[in-house]
Amino acid sequence: MDLQPRSFCKTKRAAALFFAALLACACLAFAGCGKGGGLTPYVSEYRSRLYAGTEGEFSVFASFTRREVPYLSDGNVGETTEEFTVAVTVPDNTKLYTVEYSLGGQTYASELSFNSVRMVHTCSQTLPEPAEESIAFKIADSDGNTCEVTAKNQAAGNELGLADLLDAVRAAQPERFAELEEGGGFAGEIHVRLLHEDEGNYYYVGITDRAGRTFAMLADAVTGEVLATKEP
Repeated sequence: MDLQPRSFCKTKRAAALFFAALLACACLAFAGCGKGGGLTPYVSEYRSRLYAGTEGEFSVFASFTRREVPYLSDGNVGETTEEFTVAVTVPDNTKLYTVEYSLGGQTYASELSFNSVRMVHTCSQTLPEPAEESIAFKIADSDGNTCEVTAKNQAAGNELGLADLLDAVRAAQPERFAELEEGGGFAGEIHVRLLHEDEGNYYYVGITDRAGRTFAMLADAVTGEVLATKEP
């Protein structure tokens, strides 16, 4: 399947970012039938917050997502939960690691699990969306060594909200959304992820039908302009 950039696609970097998001998001979607409130009730995943920071050989990437559980790409929206995920890269993957951080005046601590495919150590907590502009993560290894990494909020503050973003991409690709309109509702599900690359922010938006086919878009996070698309 060929990527089809729009004529206004700004850079090859945006297209490369889009492909990376496709690999990271194998299941993208928006779904439902007969729900009110525009398209937002049909969102089964929305990553709205990103944090990143580096200290020496340690790096932290953290995100907040409201997502469907269980996570299925079937064109239907299930029950959702709020999830804060931390991923850490370290200089020595043979050791065990823990992480500690504070959000909203409360301290959280967790053991990190090693992902041998992504080569990162991760953990997830069910937490409300953080309001902090920066978060200090204290990482400790099994030998008692520690490192503190401050991760900063990657959003600039002028990104479109979810409803405005969906209105923008729907206006840019009206035929794609019309294909799934049914009885005043939407016969599919939508996944939305905030992305950050080279000081720029983007949204990855995928609409999935009841057959599990996904039409994906990369949009400018500030304007909602669709920069690239990918067919199912």
